[in-house]
Amino acid sequence: MRVSAKFSRYQLAAAGLLTASLAACGSSPAPQPQPTGSPESAGICATSEKKDGIEHCTRLFPGNEPVRLPADPSATQKYGAVTRSGKAFHTRTGDLPLAPAMRDKLNKDEKSGQAEYANAIYLATITNGSVTEVKPVALIDENAIIGSVFAGHAMEGTITAQEQPGVYSGKSLPVRIEFVKDAAGGKLNGRFVNAKAGVRGADGTCIPALPEQGYPFAAGFTPDIQLQRFPAMHAMFDDEMLIVWNESTSNMGSGYYPSVATLLGGDAMDKEWKTGIHGTPISGPAVDVHLVTGGGGTC
Repeated sequence: MRVSAKFSRYQLAAAGLLTASLAACGSSPAPQPQPTGSPESAGICATSEKKDGIEHCTRLFPGNEPVRLPADPSATQKYGAVTRSGKAFHTRTGDLPLAPAMRDKLNKDEKSGQAEYANAIYLATITNGSVTEVKPVALIDENAIIGSVFAGHAMEGTITAQEQPGVYSGKSLPVRIEFVKDAAGGKLNGRFVNAKAGVRGADGTCIPALPEQGYPFAAGFTPDIQLQRFPAMHAMFDDEMLIVWNESTSNMGSGYYPSVATLLGGDAMDKEWKTGIHGTPISGPAVDVHLVTGGGGTC
């Protein structure tokens, strides 16, 4: 009987614990997933150094989330970045318009030689659905931005042939460009790898060596190039991506300019990057290319 009584007490104790547990479950909501990071421990990028209260990011996270926003403090304060051409402010919940006064303020900063918006993660104040104020919380190094999108990758497309020496208005020739794995000085080195020999394309076919007739590389135009972002090229928010041939000559096109908002998963680049030479259009080759996966090696 003593054993039975003892067992009964254990049963009653267990039942009491179960009842309390069920009551607690019934009175509390289920745990909800939290946004990545927090204002206290942002974890915005993989490697950074704090200066004057602002994170200076030199290396981003690998994979599809190179930059990780802190949790938004409230519905009227959100983290994000300015999109290409200043069209909007991208947050984790979508794009918001920049109030005219906010655009004027960013324009004033640019004219004073501070193109901050091109590298900044901001904490924005939202008023009546528009961004009315921004405070920088992180600045991302230029090498990290361009490297995150293009380093170690390849592009394929076309380049304009020379119709006659120094005149580029002939037919388009197929090309493949391959880029090195690390950017330096805000630029990323690349090379037209089929300049002299055939190269396997991303689809498995052979991209032939560029022909002698109409060969596009002459004088200052060589197979070795550099990629460079250039915000506010000719005016505020005229954000251009450059193919740099030499110190004085480049192609430009905005469609492949990666903004900080691009790194956050918004502000998608165009499917095709169409570029033309600065100055007289036919004085240098037009280059129309797109990012590819795979390919490479002689054929």
